[in-house]
Amino acid sequence: MSWKASFQQGISNFKRNKHAEALVLFDEAISLGCDSFIVYDSRAAVHEKLGNHKAALLDAKKVVDTAPDRWQGYARSARLFHALNKHEVAIKMIDLALERIKPDDAQRRQELSALKLQATDALKAADERRRAHIAKTAYHIGKLPVEIFAEIFGFVVAADHAQILKLLHVCKHWRGMATKTPLLWQTLVVSKNRPTRKVRLWMERAQTHISYLSFRHNISEMDWPSILLELSPLSWCSLRSLSVSGSLFSRLYDLLQQLSKTKVISLLEHLDVTGCPGFERFLPDFEDSHLDTLKVANFTPSMGGLWSRVHRLKTMTIEAGWIEIFPALTANQSLENLVLSNLVLISMQSGGDDRAELSNLQCLKLFNIASVSVITRIVVAPNLQVLHLFNISHSSDVLEFAHADPLRALRELRVGSCTTTASSLNIIIAGAPLLETLQISGMHGVVNDVLDFICGTRPNDQHQDVCTFLKHVDLSSCGDLLTRNAYSLVKTRLHTDQPVTVDGGQLGCKAEIESLRLDDCPLMEAEMLPWFRGKVKVFSCVYMTKKEGKQRR
Repeated sequence: MSWKASFQQGISNFKRNKHAEALVLFDEAISLGCDSFIVYDSRAAVHEKLGNHKAALLDAKKVVDTAPDRWQGYARSARLFHALNKHEVAIKMIDLALERIKPDDAQRRQELSALKLQATDALKAADERRRAHIAKTAYHIGKLPVEIFAEIFGFVVAADHAQILKLLHVCKHWRGMATKTPLLWQTLVVSKNRPTRKVRLWMERAQTHISYLSFRHNISEMDWPSILLELSPLSWCSLRSLSVSGSLFSRLYDLLQQLSKTKVISLLEHLDVTGCPGFERFLPDFEDSHLDTLKVANFTPSMGGLWSRVHRLKTMTIEAGWIEIFPALTANQSLENLVLSNLVLISMQSGGDDRAELSNLQCLKLFNIASVSVITRIVVAPNLQVLHLFNISHSSDVLEFAHADPLRALRELRVGSCTTTASSLNIIIAGAPLLETLQISGMHGVVNDVLDFICGTRPNDQHQDVCTFLKHVDLSSCGDLLTRNAYSLVKTRLHTDQPVTVDGGQLGCKAEIESLRLDDCPLMEAEMLPWFRGKVKVFSCVYMTKKEGKQRR
């Protein structure tokens, strides 16, 4: 049989889908000496039908080699490369095929153009998948220089020192970086959980340069000796913040004496100490103190000697005990934050006309103070922005300085569980044109009159609208709060375009209420709650807690 007969019979079998028989006949034709591109192209078609793409490509290449001016080899190669997801090569083959097809063969041109469009789309999709995979798996941050990496970690730890523990568990690389960066370990908080081991570990990783040292109150006294022993090599001159209870403070001071490092006390910028018997023996070491923040719990008269040595405080927090407040304030007239809680204030012995000029004071918080008039009689705070009054027996005394000098810089007023009158609060509110936050909680017989005052058309003698910047209101636990007053507060400020008269006679617009809390207000009408939720971004009205609900059942 000649190669032509084998080729013709192979074509016949191929058309009848007898691919295996056709493949044998094409092989026979080639073995008989046929070197025509048509035979190789036909065998490539059979291999393509059988899914033998690699064998088909070999035959398509043979077609290109034997007939480089014909389009068949390039077109079949393009289809095969496209099937093998080699879209870039397929597009090149299509372009070569299109160059060799006659201009009047529109059908083949259309078929190849459609194939090219499919290959182009597939190539774009593959590129997108590759980029998405790289974005998920590539470790770009690992290419950063060590210095930049450490700087980023430093920002994270500066915001919250406990985040260092999370950074350690991200990956091996991060753990290695974090453990070898001493600046990340300069905050040491010692608690009851394996305190000695933690101190040893932090000292090693910080290379003894601890800047912030804090001792929790739950540390067992049995662990004190081992903790102090581990702290002995500390670079004490780098310590800037210390938080410790009184008894442990005494033991720590004894260690400093042994190391001749008591000068460290005067270098501290932050000190938080709770109850310290025999505090007078530490006073000489506070000479020319650099303290910026002081927090003392269980203050005793013996601590009063601090005020002849501590003059740079910006934040002072005194909780529980007895204190003569006038020397403390006059010694630290740069105070910005003052917090007094559960104190007995001792009256000053000097003349009644003495005043403490605190022009930098921005925040004043008073909790459970009996004789607050001791403070209000002496404090002058023209730039006060935050005022908190809670559990004050005679809070009308607190408002004395508002009568004489309105708190025009006040932005936040919170009053809770105080014995006062609505007229006293209205005096502060009228004199605070910049007020943005108002809280009146746990009080009876006050809130409705205050809201009437705020919502009134002509609320004061100057015919000015008040609280034009008010945005956040908390009226929780006011048992007599009426729904109509809360409704008026929100309604009168909804999308108002009407100009109002504010401080200085200027025109402006009232701010809308952005948050409103009415928890534990039993007189609030339930059918009005959906309206409030629709008009106020953050709204809360919980009549009782789950615990209280169970008790009433």
